[in-house]
Amino acid sequence: MTYRFLILVPFTIALLSSCQNLTENKITELSSPDKTLQIQLFAGNDSPILHYSLLWKDSLLIGLSPLGMELDGEAFDKLSIKNIEQFEKDTLFSPVIASKRKVFHDHYSAIRINFDQPLSLEVRMYNEGLAFRWIGKSDSDLKVINETFEVNPTEESRLFYAPYEQEIEPGIKNYLIRARDRFKGLFDVSYPYENHFETKYQQDAISELSENNHLFAPVLLQTPGAKYLVVAESDIADYPGMILQKSSRNGVKARFAPFPLEEEIPVDTLNYWRLKKVSKAADFIALTNGQRNFPWRVIMVTDNPADIPASDLILKLASPSRLSGDLSWIKPGQITDEWLVNVNLFNVPFASGKNTSSYKYYIDFAKSFGLEYIMIDEGWYLNGNLKKLNKEVSLDSISAYAKEQGIGLGLWFNATDLDETLDATLGKYAALGVKVILIDFINRNDQKAMNFYVRIAEACAKHKMMLNLHSAPAPAGFEITYPHAVTREGVMGSEWNGWSKFVTPDHNLTIPFTRMFSGSLDYEPGLLDNSSEEGFRNIWGKPMAQGTRAHQLAMHIVYDSPLQYFVGNPSQGFKEPEYMNFLGSIPTTWDETIVLEGLPAEYIVTARLKDGVWYIGAMSNWTERELTLDLKNLDLTQFNLTGIIDGVNSNNYAADYQFISKTGITDQKLKIRIGKGGGGVWRIEPIHEGID
Repeated sequence: MTYRFLILVPFTIALLSSCQNLTENKITELSSPDKTLQIQLFAGNDSPILHYSLLWKDSLLIGLSPLGMELDGEAFDKLSIKNIEQFEKDTLFSPVIASKRKVFHDHYSAIRINFDQPLSLEVRMYNEGLAFRWIGKSDSDLKVINETFEVNPTEESRLFYAPYEQEIEPGIKNYLIRARDRFKGLFDVSYPYENHFETKYQQDAISELSENNHLFAPVLLQTPGAKYLVVAESDIADYPGMILQKSSRNGVKARFAPFPLEEEIPVDTLNYWRLKKVSKAADFIALTNGQRNFPWRVIMVTDNPADIPASDLILKLASPSRLSGDLSWIKPGQITDEWLVNVNLFNVPFASGKNTSSYKYYIDFAKSFGLEYIMIDEGWYLNGNLKKLNKEVSLDSISAYAKEQGIGLGLWFNATDLDETLDATLGKYAALGVKVILIDFINRNDQKAMNFYVRIAEACAKHKMMLNLHSAPAPAGFEITYPHAVTREGVMGSEWNGWSKFVTPDHNLTIPFTRMFSGSLDYEPGLLDNSSEEGFRNIWGKPMAQGTRAHQLAMHIVYDSPLQYFVGNPSQGFKEPEYMNFLGSIPTTWDETIVLEGLPAEYIVTARLKDGVWYIGAMSNWTERELTLDLKNLDLTQFNLTGIIDGVNSNNYAADYQFISKTGITDQKLKIRIGKGGGGVWRIEPIHEGID
């Protein structure tokens, strides 16, 4: 490990300079370890706001962009620099759960600007990007009125983003449905900070967006000069999550939900949603401890978009694990879920539905194909009342059978229901053998909501339960600090195939370059009914997915998720045992991740290593592709290759797939075909000389 620290000669600079030319007020500059990136920091102009610019190989990439922390109190009306510390770090460390790789290389150069006021700013420069965070040093609590953070590229850029407000599919019927939902409180726009964090990814020139639109973080900017910038955050604690908007300079800027003063559960909300809504908001965004590190504001920069899905920058910036002791109870794996197919089983000798027999059937399915868990989703208790159990579902009987078969149980909860008796309820179901908790319907990222996620995580850790959060923002490093929080939704995934046409291959191919940059995601792949672009229909209880069967399978490789869901119908899976055995053998944690090729919204080819075996997953949008892959980076000499690829008829019949098997050598190129909305998975196992 290399760690070098230097305090520059103390000096004082009044940031409230009368000079109008910011370029004459440069405070300092800092380069990445490889000297590709350079940040320049400038004094503010009549406000306690700093500005920065970013150069890529001496060419200006981000023009002057503001950053600042607006804190309550006269002490923060002015900022003057006390000194600037400079340091660097070059070390390796391992996360508790390896969603991307077993070892992270944490290498950066940094500065810390200490002010005479009880505040500091830390800037880190990595080869792959940069990060800022404010550091509070006050003996009193701090009230944060607002935080300023903008990213303003020098050129008009294209933006890949998911908006807060979901688009409406054409037709008067859909507009009436949206009006009905708003009336019920499901998509209430009177308080614009509440959201389920599941909307369709799209792309536009930034100039075409309204400055009023709220966007999820992260977003991806593509400049005309073929540079890619991902704007994100990491290590959020006791603070609201970042919302993004278009800036006045055709960049993006941060915005934050105000602090909730009062909350209520509206009577017009559907019973099982029980959304706790903000009824009164403050004129500030956070009230927090005065001595603390604030969240990181992150910008990844690359000229190769394939670098983005493999990046661990967000994870490296997160706070270390807060769990200690024996963590062997955190066991990633594959898990079923029955909600989307509505337990619509067939070829069974019982009436299917949310009942004991159906869940035992799911246990048999998981046991047959090597999946570790089954989820008992919404419906095992009724009308938002944890004491009103569904008499058709005997958890005691299901738990006993699951234990006998060596299968773990997951259990769904509404967040508001669980919060009312949090510790007692978790203790009760932990004793029953429940290993995974799925919590739904929070729909917020203000300070109180973000603290609620922490409280839930700490309660689950106490009872040794893994955690999956739905209706929540992207994790932003949460899975490092709380490694049992193994996955999180925060993405429009398979569920939406039940009632919309939004989940397209274009959307699926944007996710690795945007949402996944912020951490593991619960997309819930595995649908076994697959459709061409023209053939897609919404059929409740018999959902289909746009794109091919191999496209769905490849998500198990391409998408980070140590707890990977299978949402296909097990009755259909039993009819295709060879396919299911292959799917069930795919790992969910990895020793290494390399993205061989990729373009946002177009295609991706990801290689993952586990115990000496490489897995390659490829996905495409509606464009058919033929690719030639160079396997030299996989460090193989001879290998056996098996896989599942698009069948020759997959463009017309999307469920068409074929198995492949061959022996090869690394010097050979791997030629692959990906159909329209297609994909493929290849398992590459080395052949060791002298071993039969």
